[in-house]
Amino acid sequence: MKRNSFYAFIVIALLGFSGCATQENFAKQYNSWIGKDINGLIDQIGYPDSSFEAPNGNKVYVYNYNRVDSAPMMTPTFGFGYGWYGRHHPILIGVSGYHTTTRTCKLFIEVDSKDIITKWSSRGNSCVAYPIKEKSGSNSTSQTR
Repeated sequence: MKRNSFYAFIVIALLGFSGCATQENFAKQYNSWIGKDINGLIDQIGYPDSSFEAPNGNKVYVYNYNRVDSAPMMTPTFGFGYGWYGRHHPILIGVSGYHTTTRTCKLFIEVDSKDIITKWSSRGNSCVAYPIKEKSGSNSTSQTR
């Protein structure tokens, strides 16, 4: 019985991970825009944060994503006393500080003189996207984080 439960857990976990945001999905999303008009992309993801002229004369649009997450660190403490589990319980849990994570992604989209996307690049630790969900007759993209 335990073995069947273990296999069921593995299958459910794998199915759950299949819809996760990944760097590969991010690359697929923006690779699909190469050769297309920048205005279609702007309609999908909004106006860029800034732009500049590249050394080759092309225009580069820049999108910035920054997010700071903070969560309490829960630390088990062994001993007797008051805690979340009541009086005289041998294991107490308390907050010992906060863990802060900064997520960033800077996306660069280069276009030629006809506003056609020629290439893109990105920098940061959070340049990820969910899988692309194809819609018939539209130029759909996945949701980025």
